[in-house]
Amino acid sequence: MLCDILMEVVRPAGIWERSDVPVRRLEGLEQTTGLLRGEVPDRVDMVENGIHFLVDVKHGQKTGFFLDQKWNRAALKPLCRDARVLDCFCHNGSFSLHAAKYGAKSVLGVDISEEALKVARENARLNGLDNVAFEAHNCFDLLRELDDAHERFDVVILDPPAFTKNKAAVQSAIRGYKEINLRGLKLTRPGGFLVTCSCSQHILPEMFQDIVNQAARDAKKRIRLVEYRTQGYDHPILPQSVETKYLKCMILQVME
Repeated sequence: MLCDILMEVVRPAGIWERSDVPVRRLEGLEQTTGLLRGEVPDRVDMVENGIHFLVDVKHGQKTGFFLDQKWNRAALKPLCRDARVLDCFCHNGSFSLHAAKYGAKSVLGVDISEEALKVARENARLNGLDNVAFEAHNCFDLLRELDDAHERFDVVILDPPAFTKNKAAVQSAIRGYKEINLRGLKLTRPGGFLVTCSCSQHILPEMFQDIVNQAARDAKKRIRLVEYRTQGYDHPILPQSVETKYLKCMILQVME
């Protein structure tokens, strides 16, 4: 029924199912993927905020692209002119390419997955952006190395995957978020901006704010909240269910 409705209203060339998340097992459902309607190419060309992206909907992480961050990526525009930008956990380069498109002097996108970075480099070529480079590193290790080398950036972006999928791992996730935010704050030049995100539904907004405050205190940095953002409108928040406000995105100006 849903496929019929989509074909009638949206009129797509095809529909590809990605019901392959482990949580389905908890509901007694099978994990399945495959073609449901029409034709779907290996790479789908989509446009977000005027930037072209090739998306691997068949084998990419989740749906191949994180659509809930669309407006948060657009919010980079006033921050990036002539800036030196570091984008950690960059996946297919969505934040990186926005920063490059918005006039950054240079952008370094970092992710542990070389496969994801191949798509990121292809996306950069597709948009004719030569002010962005991608390197494969463990972001935790690289943040520490850059800090030890006294590197500084005008804009640092932290958009990691969810550090916890359940309540039992919350304390471990808190340590992880604090570590990357502490390093990110240290790597941001005075007057620069840290854009920090968490998509873990078990890390509630007040908890994430406290983590960042602790990181700022330990980094001996004063921070100013420029903007607090959450997910796009097509990922609705239900006030009676706090877990639906899962995406936290803070744009912070970092002071000495």
